[in-house]
Amino acid sequence: MIRQREARLCLGLFVLLGFFLTLSPLRIPAADSPQLPEGLAPPGQLTPMPVFELPDPDGQPVRSEDLRGKVIVVRFWATW
Repeated sequence: MIRQREARLCLGLFVLLGFFLTLSPLRIPAADSPQLPEGLAPPGQLTPMPVFELPDPDGQPVRSEDLRGKVIVVRFWATW
């Protein structure tokens, strides 16, 4: 008899918890949108690539203007 009462109490608590979780918001809205550092654009806003010139592995200069409209993979690393 006691185990049945405990089982009903646990089931009731789980149902109540599920009810509250369903009604509660799953995310907390941000107070203000964060400010992006200068030079960065939020998603959906395109910014042009800066103009630069770097040597390729053979030593030939490559200008960013020559790469316009092509897919570019930038690979870089740093040591701190």
